[in-house]
Amino acid sequence: MRIFSFLKKLVKENKVDTTGVPRKQGMFYKGQEVVIEKLAFSDIENWIENKIKENEFKQKEIILMIKDKIKRYNNELNRKIKILEDFDVEAKREKENIKGIVNNSRKDYIRAVENFLENLNNLEINEFEEFMEKINKIFLNFNKSSSKNYERATILIGKEMASIKESLRAFSKELLKTYEENKDVGNFFKTISQIKSKYQNIKPIDNALNTTIEKKVSLNKKISEKEEENRILKEKVEEIKRGQNYLDFLANQKRVESLKSESKKDILELKQLLDFKALANFFHINEEQMNILKNHKEDFYTNFQKDNGKMIIDLLDEAKLNNNTILEKVNLIRTKIEETSNYEREIKEDETQELYPKIKEIVLEIDKLKIEKAKEEKRYEKLKISKEELISVLKEELGKMNVEVV
Repeated sequence: MRIFSFLKKLVKENKVDTTGVPRKQGMFYKGQEVVIEKLAFSDIENWIENKIKENEFKQKEIILMIKDKIKRYNNELNRKIKILEDFDVEAKREKENIKGIVNNSRKDYIRAVENFLENLNNLEINEFEEFMEKINKIFLNFNKSSSKNYERATILIGKEMASIKESLRAFSKELLKTYEENKDVGNFFKTISQIKSKYQNIKPIDNALNTTIEKKVSLNKKISEKEEENRILKEKVEEIKRGQNYLDFLANQKRVESLKSESKKDILELKQLLDFKALANFFHINEEQMNILKNHKEDFYTNFQKDNGKMIIDLLDEAKLNNNTILEKVNLIRTKIEETSNYEREIKEDETQELYPKIKEIVLEIDKLKIEKAKEEKRYEKLKISKEELISVLKEELGKMNVEVV
């Protein structure tokens, strides 16, 4: 006798009714017409908690009712156990070994029934579905542990054993009936627990969204501060550029560049006035002077600048190849070089130059902040989509229970 062995199957195959809530849980019915319950999103949490409390109260009521049934059958079975214990096996005309088997089986069967009743009485579970599962297990364990002893004891004890079996069968039927009448309570508990879990998943997303918003506000503030700092520095640069000092700086710089250009042109023209062949013929036996000539011939401008033309003029003087045209050109070049130096000394430091690195650094910081802000915006959009999807699922689940979120 596999009492309640089919209970789990019944539970799995059972579906919550079209409302998702048992009528005993407070859904509103008007004849055969289901009334839709309107619910603001902000009220969902309280609604869930209230429904859970109602369901828990209902489960406790059912479990107390089942415990009363257990107590009643406990008394009934104890009476029948006493009758079974008092049955005189020895009065039966049967072989002694058979009587021994029957006596031992009777004792073992009574012990199994007592353990069965003790396990039922010690059940302390508040959730209806779990409570029934435990009862189902207790029945199955009892059936496994007692079936052989039952069969052996009935060899000589029929009526008394059958009486206990009948009580157990009636008890199981009554429990199954109670389960069938109240299984929606267990189904509703599962459904509302799942809805609560989905609703609670929204809170961490809300927290993450708030954190993202705070970061975006902070980043916007930092970007604005850096942009303002950048604007002030740029204005300072423009202010410097409008000042007389900067205009003088540009004018002197332009004059220096012009003088350098003229000097270079004059130096190259001077090279054309020199007779390097005649100089080479004069100094051909002197290696040092020949090296000076060679260097000047290859790069006259660079070598002339090194000493303002002193070495080449000395060679010209020594070879007596110098003349007034060359000297005038050299003096002109030297004058322009000296003038260039004077202008360079007068050029003050460009005040804008120390500001440009700061501006560049600030621009880089702004770019980094904007990249970070873009990441937060992407994260915000993903979180927002996740929240919308959860809310959609939640509304769908509540819709199955005839609750419309408005």
